[in-house]
Amino acid sequence: MLHQARSLVTKCTTCDYRDTCGAGCPAVRLRFAAAGDEDAYCDHRMRLIDGVAALLAQPSFPPGASCSRLRWRPVRPNDMQHVAVFMARWDDPTMPRKPARLQVSAQGNINTVGLPGVHEADDLDPHHPQWYEGIEPGIRPVVDALTAGWNAITYDSRQGHAYADLPGAEPRFLSVGILPRDRDEYARTAARLCRAAGRAEPPLPGTCSLVLGRSELICRTTGRAYPTLDLHLVPAAGTAPAEYFEDLAQAVHVLTEALAEAASAPPCTLCAWATEAARSSDGGKQ
Repeated sequence: MLHQARSLVTKCTTCDYRDTCGAGCPAVRLRFAAAGDEDAYCDHRMRLIDGVAALLAQPSFPPGASCSRLRWRPVRPNDMQHVAVFMARWDDPTMPRKPARLQVSAQGNINTVGLPGVHEADDLDPHHPQWYEGIEPGIRPVVDALTAGWNAITYDSRQGHAYADLPGAEPRFLSVGILPRDRDEYARTAARLCRAAGRAEPPLPGTCSLVLGRSELICRTTGRAYPTLDLHLVPAAGTAPAEYFEDLAQAVHVLTEALAEAASAPPCTLCAWATEAARSSDGGKQ
């Protein structure tokens, strides 16, 4: 019995939910496995975690928990020296700003040391004179669409790096992190992201997949966790990194257009997937 339980959790080592789920209940998993339906147990656990993450971030808007496109995908590491100060500076052009330490690696990474991989980067805002210098060129159109078009706060961005010239280095794919100012903005942004994803997905190159995630940004000064929304362009299933990077510029163009369209669309209360879930729950009543 113990051997069976251990074999069941082997796949948990590569699951995005492993730290939150903790592999679930071994006894229940064994019962599901015996019935040949273990995947149903895992699917249920994932949806439960996704829904709770939504409710914690936007408690005044319960229907948002029904969105199955925005899932709990914690980013690690994900922290900042002083999040509240960063958010205040974003909206106040009169606050003092220190010169940024911007170094560019041979692979296009922009950080304080000019090296590939995960390294410290100074936190910039649109009022900073080095704002554009601090954004990697390949992700600038997406950041512009979110900051100028949506008035969103972006706390992190990466254009993606193939690292083809660095043997053994894992490629890093395109991503942008959004830091909502409050819970209401979180709910609005989540719904808008879901709708933008719905527009972008059909015309995206087949090598690229759009992934939306809920995560948290930890303040190193206070220890407080701030709910975030994160957007990732990753290789589609079965796609080699080289194929993904070949089509990435086209995918960025498609995504940028979808974000711009979502910015000009009439305000909406629910994302498309949450709306469908709400209709199903009340028998299709309007």
